[in-house]
Amino acid sequence: MTMTTSCRGSVLIEFVVIGPLLSLIGLALLQYGLLYFAKNHYNHANFMAARAGSMNHASRDTIEKAYATALAPIYGGGTSAADVAASADRALTDIRAHGQIELRNPTTESFEDFNAPVLQQRVGNGKRVIPNSGQQIRSSAVGAHSGQSIQDANLLKLRITTGYRPQVPLVGSLYTGYLKWQDDGTNAMRTAMLRDGRIPVVTEATVQMQSDAIEDNNLSVPGPGNGGNPGDTGQGSNPDNPASGTGQPASCANPPCNPPTPDTPSPTEPGGICTGDACPACPDPVPVTVVVPGDVTFAFGQAMLTAAGKTQLDQLIAVANSGDYSSVKVDGYTDQIGSAKVNLALSTARAATIRDYLIGHGLSALPILATGHGATSLKVELAQCAGNSATAQQTCLAPNRRVEVTLNP
Repeated sequence: MTMTTSCRGSVLIEFVVIGPLLSLIGLALLQYGLLYFAKNHYNHANFMAARAGSMNHASRDTIEKAYATALAPIYGGGTSAADVAASADRALTDIRAHGQIELRNPTTESFEDFNAPVLQQRVGNGKRVIPNSGQQIRSSAVGAHSGQSIQDANLLKLRITTGYRPQVPLVGSLYTGYLKWQDDGTNAMRTAMLRDGRIPVVTEATVQMQSDAIEDNNLSVPGPGNGGNPGDTGQGSNPDNPASGTGQPASCANPPCNPPTPDTPSPTEPGGICTGDACPACPDPVPVTVVVPGDVTFAFGQAMLTAAGKTQLDQLIAVANSGDYSSVKVDGYTDQIGSAKVNLALSTARAATIRDYLIGHGLSALPILATGHGATSLKVELAQCAGNSATAQQTCLAPNRRVEVTLNP
């Protein structure tokens, strides 16, 4: 009897010692699972916000609302549109009070390098605008302030920090307390979240812009990478960062001008601003020629624009309006199938059709010269397609059926 009582007592003591620890571990695992679940929602919501921003001029308001809408399920969700809208409103209120949205690209310096004054007035209502159209035909020259090409500037990069409220008693307080102890106070938003009992959760997303980016309180990140501090060339702590150039970029470093090579320093006044006749000259701008495929723009043997052709020309018009051009030249060409007289007439009609479309859809202020050349300036010789069937020969000669639109600076 004495041994049984003693064993029962020892088991009770062990339970009193181990039980709370096991309970704490269980609660910690539960809180970790809830936090992991929330982080997955934040990741998805960030992507949805970036996608919405890419299609709506990188608008911070659009990004914020899209992020809140995507988080509606963890703020109550609902079985009706009204319920979901109410949950999204709760998410939006919480994000504004305990969150931070950072537009990390395009940067302020991106807008300094690639702002299009025409779009600034037409699209941006006075705010600076980075054109999105015609990326494949734009110069890839690097801007002086951002260290980017215009293609880089057309990437939308978001960093969103959301203050997660721990759901499990005791464990949440222990976790936030530990984070407070580690906080160095350099990030005011993080410190404020921790003070309010929130856990800062950071998510990032990068998408390609699908519209012209309009400046909206974007971050300033000057220079080529690493916050404007490229670091060393492999001997120190940042071996993967690019080396800093030794020369000063010319004041005309924006496309189509190019910065001088690093071995050619530019004369500067105090403060690094190039002045006087000793400054490097900007090379003369060159015309930009866009080849419009005939088989995409017109039906075979016809001069009426297709829907795909109109889309291509709309993109070309946007490019022309975002640059500084004085005139446009339209040259039509055909393949060698048919008589010279018919081909000349067809190429002239196609060139005139494109000229009329450009004038009627935004380029009426520029003089446009349209000329048909028939089966000349061939890309593919007839001998290269010999022995093919009629259909195969038509396909083989397709590069010759084209209209070239040249934008003259």
